[in-house]
Amino acid sequence: AAEGTELVHFIGKDILYFHALFWPAMLHNAGYRVPTQINAHGFLTVDGAKMSKSRGTFITAESYLQQGLNPEWLRYYFAAKLNGTMEDIDLSFDDFIAKVNSDLVGKYVNIASRCAGFISKRFDGKLAEGRADWQAPLREAAERIAAAYEERDTGRALREIMALADIANVFVNDKKPWELAKQEGMDAELHAACSQAIEAFRLLTLYLKPILPAVTAAVESFLNLPALGWNDVDAALPAGHAINAYQHLMTRVDRKQVDALIEANKDSLAPAAAPAA
Repeated sequence: AAEGTELVHFIGKDILYFHALFWPAMLHNAGYRVPTQINAHGFLTVDGAKMSKSRGTFITAESYLQQGLNPEWLRYYFAAKLNGTMEDIDLSFDDFIAKVNSDLVGKYVNIASRCAGFISKRFDGKLAEGRADWQAPLREAAERIAAAYEERDTGRALREIMALADIANVFVNDKKPWELAKQEGMDAELHAACSQAIEAFRLLTLYLKPILPAVTAAVESFLNLPALGWNDVDAALPAGHAINAYQHLMTRVDRKQVDALIEANKDSLAPAAAPAA
């Protein structure tokens, strides 16, 4: 690898002895560089039980995709549980449905879905000034969130981001654009409120980009922006910036989809027959 390039290994905790001791020693003595960093993580349990074919708690990533479930739901859920340590993490399906629906749909996507339509319908798709004082906590969090990602503590990063999403939702709930839209002479206020909410949504998207690449690509296209990078925190959406019509970014998880996933894995989930004597 080129000089100055980080080389980061991710491994399971059961192989730590070999991978962190013998393998680097072999690399070193053979004249190869050793990893800059080794991250060991725990096992995945499903509904509290260890992943095991014989015990019937085994679900594959492939079957998840074949059932048509959104991979970004699962990326988000795992990221919310990972904290950079070797603790096991549990895929609890009830928790999975509740968390994705409440955080990603209820808190995050909701901001854009409640404000974008007014920009298209009433203001020819053009924003007013996006930056506002109330967004200060959203901008100031950039370094803390970056540090959490660097430490592979994605759980901490997402707790920070969702707390910021709460701030944006309080703003939208207070301004009530759906009511402003019905009042005479409140166009400027409606335009400002929706544009500021969309700028907050841009910041949240930037912070979520490492976890949600596909949603972010859809948002970049919706906001009519080049690929977002971490240094774009201060590049607030200016007055007159044109955005595209809002397309649905993410649906809610339906319990039926999860039940179908479990059903589809029944063969691998069925306890194995006892071997013949």
